[in-house]
Amino acid sequence: MNSAEVIIVGGGVSGLYIALRLQETHIPYLLLEAKSTFGGRIAGQPTGTDSDLSVDLGPTWFWAHQTRIRQLLKHLNTEWFEQYSQGDALYHMHPEEAPSRTPGNAGAITSYRVKGGMQKLITALTGHLDQTSIRTEHAAMDIKKQNNLWQVTAVNHGDEKTFTANQLVVALPPRLIVKYLKPQQYLSEELVNALQAQQTWMSGQAKFVAVYNKSFWRKKGLSGQAFSRVGPMVEIHDGSSAEDSGFALFGFIGLPPAARTQLSSEQLKSQCLAQLGVLFGPEALDVETSYVKDWAQDKWVATDQDRKESPMHAAFAATKHEKELGSLRLNFAASEFAQLEAGYLEGALAAADTAVNSVKSCPPL
Repeated sequence: MNSAEVIIVGGGVSGLYIALRLQETHIPYLLLEAKSTFGGRIAGQPTGTDSDLSVDLGPTWFWAHQTRIRQLLKHLNTEWFEQYSQGDALYHMHPEEAPSRTPGNAGAITSYRVKGGMQKLITALTGHLDQTSIRTEHAAMDIKKQNNLWQVTAVNHGDEKTFTANQLVVALPPRLIVKYLKPQQYLSEELVNALQAQQTWMSGQAKFVAVYNKSFWRKKGLSGQAFSRVGPMVEIHDGSSAEDSGFALFGFIGLPPAARTQLSSEQLKSQCLAQLGVLFGPEALDVETSYVKDWAQDKWVATDQDRKESPMHAAFAATKHEKELGSLRLNFAASEFAQLEAGYLEGALAAADTAVNSVKSCPPL
């Protein structure tokens, strides 16, 4: 299939959810994803002890007020559970001092996790889709509007393929649109500049995850939560994949992207694991497996500009560009385009809902 009513560029949660909604309303679509796997910034790795469980290297949480993600999980028959937070938190403020222990986790907002890992959401979404309408390893590299049709040229294993559609949905972060899709050919200078101004959420982040065969910290009355000014991790949490299995600790690495490039993955793992030993005791060194994911080094996530900036949420003025995008039959749908909850999973689904409603309301040619 080289043509469809709608082409979706990007197979993260937003693009997959758009495909699901279009499929359920019988609108023909074709989804093109550059990577070899779907999920975008949702990424997981197996715990090693159970192939059905994975630890989260990307988005981890959602919250009670975020209704779209809970409704989608229900629709997909995918379970979730409350983030483990019982017990004390640890604070390590100076390398010459021992970590301190603070009773309880009072005042923390209850958060939730997908049971088995966030990857379960991606597996469930792709499992509901027509497999002939979704393609991995199809990197969109050129987009043109000709004869009132969108033409998308994608590279697949070195071969260029062209696909056509009446409508186009680009489910990529704003700066990646500018980096890869040559928007100067079909968008106004004002809109291109607006895209370039929006930082890609998570683009400067790196996470470390250590997997264990038991939750030794819980038995010590610890929540798994720790905060550090010593590093390399600045914030640590219980990262277990389920309530009572897939035990793990994960942390956000505080070193800036430029500093991380000076260390190999193994060096970074070693430093993070040593930090867990200082915080949680020698049992933390008895690790089953461990992972590092540096999103700043992912070419499909971060740009050079992202790597140089401090983290910030996007604030894309969507209404300002509605007329231009509507006339082109073009929609943007990554989390950065959401008017509420931008950057979060909820924002990705909100932006997707807006794009789908626009597609459905677009008059036929």
